[in-house]
Amino acid sequence: MPRLIDDIRRGGRLGMPIFVAPDKETAWSEYARRSFGLLENPRLPVLVIDNVAEYLYNGTDQEYWSLERDFPNLAPPFPMFWCEHRLVRMIHSKTHGDTDVSGWLPQGGRAGMFFVAVAREDAQGEGIPENARWLLWCDLYVDYHKRDVVADGPHGSTFVAIDAEGRAIGNPWMQAYCAPDDEFSVNMMKNVMTWFNPAFLAISFLHCKNVQMVDHAVDPKLAKRYRERHPGAALTPHKTLIIEPLKAILRSEGRAHEHGLAKAMHICRGHFKDYREGRGLFGKYHQLVWQPSLVRGTKGKAAPAREIEVRV
Repeated sequence: MPRLIDDIRRGGRLGMPIFVAPDKETAWSEYARRSFGLLENPRLPVLVIDNVAEYLYNGTDQEYWSLERDFPNLAPPFPMFWCEHRLVRMIHSKTHGDTDVSGWLPQGGRAGMFFVAVAREDAQGEGIPENARWLLWCDLYVDYHKRDVVADGPHGSTFVAIDAEGRAIGNPWMQAYCAPDDEFSVNMMKNVMTWFNPAFLAISFLHCKNVQMVDHAVDPKLAKRYRERHPGAALTPHKTLIIEPLKAILRSEGRAHEHGLAKAMHICRGHFKDYREGRGLFGKYHQLVWQPSLVRGTKGKAAPAREIEVRV
């Protein structure tokens, strides 16, 4: 089936989020136009993370997620990439039990998250931590199965500062298009952050030796039918994560079914090895090389609550 990224690229209309203030609609439209230009890049890696989202919402009963505790390695796997997943029908929670969300998250709906890794030396602005290695620019698109739009979005830039070991630094902040005195809209913007959790978990998983990323080419017959239906458009190859070995470790070593993911999993952070100077790797490769992480069972520790700063 076509992915959300395919529907966006073929020119489907994007809906403006309801919290955009009337006097900021022009600015939002210009931002959406620039973002669309980046999404058109045919070399943009596309990660389909349906299984990760299902695991986060139903494979665990954890209700609250911390950037520091639950996503310990957010070092960007690519300079620019897209993640998407189908919207779940049910959320399993130790705090609230099982909640049917199909009433406001329609069947067949999809969420897409766009990420750009900005190197610290290329980032401009106030308040950027000195020990940041990257700023992870994140944006959200949600397909609510509306008749007249492909998806609502982009929702506005969310930034997370990441250090050289992949740890989130300080609090994330957002560049919003809502009125600063509109409390409802500001709270909606803050809630956007929770939509990124499946992608943040997928990024952390990508740094584990127990997880494999698999490339999927487009079926030629399906691609031909799609081009006939949408002249000038093309389906996008994508990647998926094989997380079954990791889930087995979390069940056996961490007893995730009893204690929840936060207590069951600790991802030992990997690190970059810099071979850009000197002899290089094996005497010829001059580049940064990621030393992947391992997964071990642990009881874990609670992390302090985080606030999100909204900038308008």
